[in-house]
Amino acid sequence: MNFKQPFIFTTALSLMSTSVAADIGITPFMGYRVGSSVDIESSVASTQDQIKFKDSASQGLILNFDLPEAGTQGELYFGRQDTSAKLDNGVFAPGTQEIDVTIYQLQFGGLYFPGGKSYGGFASGVLGLTRLEPDNSTYDTEHRLALSLGGGYQFLLNESLRLRLDLRGVYTALDSGGSVLCSGGCELTYRSSGYLQLEAGAGLVLRF
Repeated sequence: MNFKQPFIFTTALSLMSTSVAADIGITPFMGYRVGSSVDIESSVASTQDQIKFKDSASQGLILNFDLPEAGTQGELYFGRQDTSAKLDNGVFAPGTQEIDVTIYQLQFGGLYFPGGKSYGGFASGVLGLTRLEPDNSTYDTEHRLALSLGGGYQFLLNESLRLRLDLRGVYTALDSGGSVLCSGGCELTYRSSGYLQLEAGAGLVLRF
């Protein structure tokens, strides 16, 4: 998906829009993620290691809709990050210490403006799934429960357009003892209950 297109589309529609009450917001965004490491061990040799996901750009789409209580909105968050997973010392397979991975999040929750408006400072919380999808199909794709908490600010440009800045923590829960990014017979298992990524993002909110 080319995420330049939604930004162009959003800007074009905003120029044609009128100053009317709005109850739905669509936000294509671009961001950057940094993350923690994941402790693992070899189930055969009982050796310990760490998986580190490379810090990289992220992008996605956020859908908001106003709720009856002033200053509250429902929120659907979709994010994507193209990154790589690297072992500190071991290998995923013979000769493979690093693999390319695409991380997806699909989460639903809410957004709250303390001032009771649809712009200004806000807090957000969403819950859903993380999908870890290796670019090499010989490795397993994994789905894990995920939670995102954060906050930010929406600058009012006009009644139909906002500039949204976000800072959120994305926590993905892991099944300690479960397998990790395996190819065929798996010898690597999680020794961590989860890992945390921090994402800073910016996008244009089209309200209609």
